[in-house]
Amino acid sequence: MILPPLAADCHMHVFGPFARFPLAPERAYNVAEATLDEHERMKRAVGLERTVLVQASGHGFDNRAMLAALKELGPRGRAVAVLAPDTPQSELADLHARGVRGVRLNLVTLASRHAGDPGGLVRAYERMLAPLGWHLQVFADDFRRLEPALERCAVQVVIDHMGLPDAAKGIAQPGFQAVLRLARMSHVWVKLAGADRVSRSTGELRDAMPFMRALHEAAPGRMVWGTDWPHLGFHNRRQVHGDEILPYRAVDPRELLSVLFEAIPQPQGVLADNPARLYGFG
Repeated sequence: MILPPLAADCHMHVFGPFARFPLAPERAYNVAEATLDEHERMKRAVGLERTVLVQASGHGFDNRAMLAALKELGPRGRAVAVLAPDTPQSELADLHARGVRGVRLNLVTLASRHAGDPGGLVRAYERMLAPLGWHLQVFADDFRRLEPALERCAVQVVIDHMGLPDAAKGIAQPGFQAVLRLARMSHVWVKLAGADRVSRSTGELRDAMPFMRALHEAAPGRMVWGTDWPHLGFHNRRQVHGDEILPYRAVDPRELLSVLFEAIPQPQGVLADNPARLYGFG
């Protein structure tokens, strides 16, 4: 398994260091620090070169840890921030200069941060993002409610983790069919990340392959991939309170890549060409 030049990990998170960048007071989980240096060692071991940092919900709207890591990466890095929909354009312009290229709307973890009609939220973010040409990355576990708003969205849309289908229910499940319909639209992209999340009820990473193949067949030029490092396992558990620290899951990035290569035998576009277009890598 040989990765193409400039292959990108398009979905990963950093946490901390907590002495400088503490977790948000309102959060669904406690985790240990996960540093950029650790991620860089993993990248070198498997042959990945570029990185897209995604702001973790544990840090809330405080993007400082992510921005510090982005500065270290230089031209090899891009980022997706978490911002309120009324963020001033002057702040967005500064973030653009640092390498941010999108905003994540997280409707899974602490969705109460985004109360109200999800369609209205999409429109509010659309107005904010359009002047800079940024995309809206959406993390949700049922895209049927969002489908009408995302169909009409005037900015690029990126769907997280294949839309979080359940492998045990097959590709015919209604939520995944909504994701497939969206994926066929020219402004919608999908992250083929989270094979371990898709196969959460079966325990076999390869059970995510039918979903990956169906999405890639629908829009091969708008698929990207990521490790989802450092592999938090909390989304199907109760919210965590107090001092409990959730352990990271042991998910081997080589195995995730093997699943990708088996599902899509020639993933040059998914790993290198598509990320270069979506995130504006040089």
